[in-house]
Amino acid sequence: MLVAVARIARLASSVGTSASFFADLSGARSACLAGALSSRRQQHAILSARCHCESSSLALNVARSRRAEPSSFSMDAEKGTAPGILRAWDFNVSPEDLHTRASKIMDECRKICDKVGALQGDEITFEAVLGEIAEGQRIFANERLYLDLPMYVSAKKELRDASAEVSSKLNEFEIEIDMRTDIFEKLLVLEKKDTSCLSPERKRFLERLIKLRKRDGLHLDAEVQKQVKQLKNDISDLEVKYNKNCNEENTVLEFTEEQLRGTPEDFIKSLEMVESGKRKVTLKHPHVMPIMKMAADPETRKKVNFACESRCVTENIPLLEKAISLRDKKAHILHYPTHADYITELLMARSAANVRRFLTELADKLQPLWAKEKKVLLELKEEECKRQGIPFDGELHCWDVAFYKNLVEERHYKVDQEKLRAYFPLDVVMKGLFGIYELLLRLKFEEIENPALWHPEVRMFKVTDSETKELLGYFFMDLFPREGKYSHFCNIPLQATCCKPDGTRQIGVVAVVCNFPKPTADKPSLLTHSDVETFFHEFGHTMHHLCSQTELVMFEGTTVERDFLECPSQMLENWCWDMESLGRMSKHYSSGEPLPKELADPLIASRLANVGQFNLRQITLAMFDLELHVKPQAETAKLFAEIQEKLLGYKPQP
Repeated sequence: MLVAVARIARLASSVGTSASFFADLSGARSACLAGALSSRRQQHAILSARCHCESSSLALNVARSRRAEPSSFSMDAEKGTAPGILRAWDFNVSPEDLHTRASKIMDECRKICDKVGALQGDEITFEAVLGEIAEGQRIFANERLYLDLPMYVSAKKELRDASAEVSSKLNEFEIEIDMRTDIFEKLLVLEKKDTSCLSPERKRFLERLIKLRKRDGLHLDAEVQKQVKQLKNDISDLEVKYNKNCNEENTVLEFTEEQLRGTPEDFIKSLEMVESGKRKVTLKHPHVMPIMKMAADPETRKKVNFACESRCVTENIPLLEKAISLRDKKAHILHYPTHADYITELLMARSAANVRRFLTELADKLQPLWAKEKKVLLELKEEECKRQGIPFDGELHCWDVAFYKNLVEERHYKVDQEKLRAYFPLDVVMKGLFGIYELLLRLKFEEIENPALWHPEVRMFKVTDSETKELLGYFFMDLFPREGKYSHFCNIPLQATCCKPDGTRQIGVVAVVCNFPKPTADKPSLLTHSDVETFFHEFGHTMHHLCSQTELVMFEGTTVERDFLECPSQMLENWCWDMESLGRMSKHYSSGEPLPKELADPLIASRLANVGQFNLRQITLAMFDLELHVKPQAETAKLFAEIQEKLLGYKPQP
């Protein structure tokens, strides 16, 4: 059950608080983690971001700036930096260092706030207010992104813990700055001035800051502001604790090889063996997905499914329910009908009622398709039960769905997933993926040898414009699972791409965090086609960030409107279903042979397999998310069970 309830972390992150004067890149920090409900075959989860800020195709209206000229490139092994990178990313620091850096950046940004807040009369100019706030956002974002990253990727628990503690302190600081009426008053003064001298981006910056602060109640009386500030702090603490619990989860199950039959032989061999002879299974993506899709023993799938849906349930359900209650209270104090209405005000939908109407209408249209798909799945289950000599109960259970969906692809579309994996070794996929993006976006990627980063497995790449040779930024590839690391797939901006006060451009830096299968003694890391699609999707977010040309942190990269956030990456996923591009990203790991047409054609034909169930599952999660924040007193587990049974016809595992 928790795997469903945990999905609400999306809302916990994306709607928990609003963007602050100095923290608007908090959206960029994990904006690309946010739009998971719409991404096919992919389950994003969100870190601890705040509300994502709007932009309006600002790349078309940006004030053009000069980029700082890159020096001849080499990695500084001592400092762990490269031209244009402002921080060393090896995290060769102590927990105390993180706290010290947090205190320093808060002091620095507080001074900027004090300076703006003290302006009087004619001193209140666009540059004196907006310029200072923009610079404050830039320097705060650069340091905050550095301080937040360890809790998601560090191999050292003490650093992960310190990073979570620092994150709470920085959240509290952001809220302190959010609620400063002296700065809000200066913005209101600027609102009354002639804004025709501002660039479209700066004008939107002013409008956006005022809108966000009104959503914090700064236009209301002092007592309301006091309550909102306390509620925001309380909600923020709950979100940090929730995410920390998820990242530190380390459940291990043990199965005999017989219990794992049906899964690939190399997968079984890759699992650590314990003294009893059983194999250890974690709840990381590379372990869970092969079992849920291919393990023939329904009891094995049931146990793994239960463990997944029970992750952190004791610790996190109370946190979730408390957060929902506090969000509802804050919404009412700010005169919104529900927290869902508070959030959707900034989205295309505009209201919770419109979201519910859209989801309901779409679900109704999908039901006939799902009925046909379900009939096929049950027929396959009956055949499989007869083959194994086990009773057929006539029901489709949640631990059955992935297994029989996979059988549909294998038997009805003749897709051979195991043979396909052999043609998708990670390095070949990466090289082909890079080539496609280089061609599409006129870029050049160069790997940096021996980078000093947070883990030996992490790789670093430099990105330049292939024609102008202009340095655009860097990305890091953290590809394999490990204890304490964020356990899904995401894209984490580490340095904003924006303008500095002198007009030169600050380049972007991004981490691509994945959890692909590790190489074995006799095979490289082999990806499923779904993994390839996910990789392509996440890398689309990387390119969105690094190619951004906006002036301001608030609007850079993946801090576009939430409604648009996933569009570039989802559009780019289409290349994963094209024969020519598949040929670029594939080659047999041992023979070097290209992907044969007889394997590729069935795969491409299977693209629409099971889309009824997939989209109804996404609607189930979205509807649960919505209803929790419309009916905050509902029992979370009961509510989810009711919604899933209504839309999909099967209950979550008790």
